[in-house]
Amino acid sequence: MLAELLAEGVMVFHGAMLVFFVIGGFLAWKWPKLIWAHLVIGLWNITIVLVDFPCPVTAVEKSLRREAGQVPYEGGYIRHYVDGTVYPAGYTWLAEIIGFSLVVISYLGFAWIMVRRRQRRRATAPHA
Repeated sequence: MLAELLAEGVMVFHGAMLVFFVIGGFLAWKWPKLIWAHLVIGLWNITIVLVDFPCPVTAVEKSLRREAGQVPYEGGYIRHYVDGTVYPAGYTWLAEIIGFSLVVISYLGFAWIMVRRRQRRRATAPHA
């Protein structure tokens, strides 16, 4: 029972990490300190996609499902939960392009916002 509950928690956490990957850079526009957590998640995702190795978070979920007496799903988290549900089956490659493009756009916007904030601070700072 506990292993099944933990597996469900890992599944939800994994989904939250994926959502944060897509929108976290935009959230950092409002809360700039989030950019550091987003950089970690972004590097994690880029590494997994480029090196093409299984995600350790998926391995933890599957291990917990085995411990709970369940048969773990085949393949990865995205293929099992997202592919064919959030976007049409077989278009993970397009979802990756869109996701990584959104990250780049969010980082460009973040940089622009930070520059503008710095300029405003300089403009309003008392001059000695």
